Amino acid sequence: MAAFVLKCPACEKKFKYDVSEGWPDFCPLCSHKMGNDRPDDEIVMPAFLSQKSKNNDAVARQIMDGSEQRAEMAAAMAGVPVSEMSNLKITNLNDRRDAEVSVMPVNNPVSQHMAAMQARGMPVGFGGAADTSGTATGAITVNGKVIQGISPRAGVSSLLHTQNAIPKAVQRMTGGKTMSKEY
Repeated sequence: MAAFVLKCPACEKKFKYDVSEGWPDFCPLCSHKMGNDRPDDEIVMPAFLSQKSKNNDAVARQIMDGSEQRAEMAAAMAGVPVSEMSNLKITNLNDRRDAEVSVMPVNNPVSQHMAAMQARGMPVGFGGAADTSGTATGAITVNGKVIQGISPRAGVSSLLHTQNAIPKAVQRMTGGKTMSKEY
């Protein structure tokens, strides 16, 4: 016996039913037709609208409404009509939950060229691409160490410089005498 507790969509009351003979066609409490006569290969999409999905949608709508207000404020500050600031409005926000980001993907000649470069394994963007060894190909390598940025390892370099300068300064102050390591 495979008994389940089912809920009638019409009277919304729960009842136990043995589904080993099949799903019920009618509610045993109110005799409402439950509509289980659809073919098995028919695709049915339930309309889920929970508070969680409403909140996601509300955030997307607030972003779009806020962009319209910012366009109006920018037009007022610049002293131009709102139509000239219409590019500031967000009207095509991607509010799907399976999307990685909310903005629509950019598809212009630059992004197409970058996609082609990335497909060939060339470095793209600020971080560069990683080669098969995991080393960033856009970075400079010195003695097998990856160096990136304007002044990489600046903190460590200044620390080492200070540590090397202390004994030399002490030797100058003491007239060439060496100090013990206990200081």
